[in-house]
Amino acid sequence: RCMSGSSVSRDMSGPDLVMLHQTSGRRDVRMYGLLGGGLVFVYAGATIDPATNCSSGGECAPWLVPVAFWMGVLATLGGAAALLRNPRRGSRINQRTGELMWWDETHSPDVRSLKLADVAVIRTDTSTDTSTVMLFDRQGELMPYAGADVTPWPYPKWAHGVAKLYPHIRVEAD
Repeated sequence: RCMSGSSVSRDMSGPDLVMLHQTSGRRDVRMYGLLGGGLVFVYAGATIDPATNCSSGGECAPWLVPVAFWMGVLATLGGAAALLRNPRRGSRINQRTGELMWWDETHSPDVRSLKLADVAVIRTDTSTDTSTVMLFDRQGELMPYAGADVTPWPYPKWAHGVAKLYPHIRVEAD
């Protein structure tokens, strides 16, 4: 059962809290990459003359220069906004209550939680570009959890750590 809007302290210390993980927009290398890549496209779009955007075979695509410029503007704005807003996300386990708690301020300011006693399987998949972390109950139903965005890397190691604390949980890792 998922609880939304819990009155959980944002204090990351305490004897009951284990497996703490927190990151923010300013600590996420992807945001700097988005900003840097966007700036490269803005610079290229602003300095390349569309009339000279031709291949050696004589094929020209002058429309690509303004498209690259505006893509760069959007990427730059996205990266800068994420760095300025600096949203936090992460997870922790409260051993006293048996809850896995997580937060992702890019989607909601609420701290969410679920009882680890209800989790039967943690499945991690890092075999593709879009890694996933999913939790399933005893009936095989997917449980609400923010997944890879709030879970520390490497995901299989985190899953095995949770299973050490709660031995009834089975880990399925790639």
